[in-house]
Amino acid sequence: MEKRTVISFSLFIVLFLVIVGAIQYLRIHSLHTLLPNVAEQQMNIDQLKSDASAKAGEHQLQIYLVRDEGDLAVETADNLRHGLQYAKLDVREVSPGAVGSIAPSPYTIIIFTGEDSSRWPFVAMKRYVEQGGNLVFANRFKDPAWNALTGIEEIGEYVPDVYGLNFEETIFPGYVDLNPPDDLFVHSVVDFAIADDANVMLSAEGFPILWEYGVGEGNVLYWNTTITNQKMIRGLFVQTLGTMPPAFVTAQAAIKLMYIDDFPAPVMDGKMKDVSATPLDKSVKDFFAEDWWEDMVDLAKDDDVIYTGAMIGTYEEEMELVDEQLIKRGEFPMLYFGRKLIAHGGEIGLHGYNHQSLVTADEPIDPTYGYIPWKDKDEMKRSLLQAESVFANYFPAETLKSYVPPSNALNRTGVDAIAEALPELRTIASLYTGEPESGDFVQEFEFDATHPNLYHFPRVTSDYGEERGSIFQMVDAIANFGVFSHFIHPDDVIDPDRAFGRDWDTMFTSLRKIVHDVRDQYPHLEAYTQHYATEKMITYQQADLNVTFDESTVYLAGEGLVNPSHFTIRLKPGQSLETGKFDFGTVEQWEADRPLYLVKLTSANAEIDIKGEAQ
Repeated sequence: MEKRTVISFSLFIVLFLVIVGAIQYLRIHSLHTLLPNVAEQQMNIDQLKSDASAKAGEHQLQIYLVRDEGDLAVETADNLRHGLQYAKLDVREVSPGAVGSIAPSPYTIIIFTGEDSSRWPFVAMKRYVEQGGNLVFANRFKDPAWNALTGIEEIGEYVPDVYGLNFEETIFPGYVDLNPPDDLFVHSVVDFAIADDANVMLSAEGFPILWEYGVGEGNVLYWNTTITNQKMIRGLFVQTLGTMPPAFVTAQAAIKLMYIDDFPAPVMDGKMKDVSATPLDKSVKDFFAEDWWEDMVDLAKDDDVIYTGAMIGTYEEEMELVDEQLIKRGEFPMLYFGRKLIAHGGEIGLHGYNHQSLVTADEPIDPTYGYIPWKDKDEMKRSLLQAESVFANYFPAETLKSYVPPSNALNRTGVDAIAEALPELRTIASLYTGEPESGDFVQEFEFDATHPNLYHFPRVTSDYGEERGSIFQMVDAIANFGVFSHFIHPDDVIDPDRAFGRDWDTMFTSLRKIVHDVRDQYPHLEAYTQHYATEKMITYQQADLNVTFDESTVYLAGEGLVNPSHFTIRLKPGQSLETGKFDFGTVEQWEADRPLYLVKLTSANAEIDIKGEAQ
């Protein structure tokens, strides 16, 4: 009896160990095929129902952009046109010869670009401003004939290499002063002496950069700089433009997007204390699972962000691994981080088969990357399809909807390969600013010119730091059209150069401050994955907005507007809007030296009363 009991017990132990081993094997290797699929969070991009009975005011803002010759004029005009259109401000382009026929009105703004003032009609423009029109000079120029309109009293020499930008008043909440050696902006200015009654709004190294000057019944803005041809000034240009008419409305897409590049991706071997400034006696793999990821989850919960990852199959340079090998290497990152990312409402996009940018030998790329160029488009397509097979193995119910170029480098061959190999992919997300001559894939928010179903959605800022130039760019995109689009790399923590000697706690503290400040200052920005951010941005851009004014009322109406829609309204000093909840939505005041309000529209039209008298 005892012998039989021992045998039974032994069999039980063996069976138990076999079952445990099988479970462990399945857990690591193929249990995911037996588990319920994790699915990406579904979101709706709703639209407001238009109302044909919406009232309209007597006045509508008219903005004219004078298209002139010369590189500075062309670059500035192109840049400002993008910024104005992103804010859903209608702009018409006119030639210098036609601008003299524009009728003056407090709701009309004419913008001159470039330096060739000899082509501009001074007499007509002086009469236009004196009778109540608004005039903007977007670049510095020397011409004493125009001094009566610009508030310039003495013209000095050109001064190159003037660094920074300082705010003499709060124009929009969140902007920071930039001082040397900050090199986000490097101006060429003229050493002007200006009238005492010219009001300086921006300066740099003691030079006035932007001032306003009253002439008769109208207003003039003068930009003593060459930086208005740069993307990172668009939002500030739009917001300063709003100081001119009696009231001014811009639209906000209200999008908040956070990328984690190289995630999920293979994790290196080694201990944190040996490969980074983070002095933990644990493996890199355990650090990312137990510390880094948990901190990122807390950040998402506390400050309302949703992550979009960009997966990597391998860090090997050559495309030598077959599908099964890639799948094997992806087991831990895809099963652990990939499932968790999706379970927390995130999206997995594609970074690539490997971390080699999709460029050929005859396309530009920074040689310091040391990347191996692809032979041709067909080789690129094969790599994309292999990476897609890895994704499909672990997430068979999902499709890849977004692509992030490795090192943000890409060219037309790669774009064509993406569109042909992955026809369901919707978005390429690279850079808003960069150096195309070094291979950076710099984008606007727009559909691809060749592949009309492919949308470009650039990322504006990056990193874990609080570099002031980066903060300025972040705020400027929000001031322009209400988009926060930021990306980080997990492996910055284990790269001594990119970590700049910081440990994880220090890096995370900086990142948390950035994200927390965005939530605090701009709570109207809504968190999205890339797929839904793209759909909302397209809806925002395609909607028709109609803004009109009476002396004491702002009228908002439109068709196809996102629900809810957000707008900024800027008024003259001495005037105000009533804040709170209304039938059309809500109104809240923002921190600025001149009256500035955020309106959230939950109805397709609104009539908003202006109180007080303009000073």
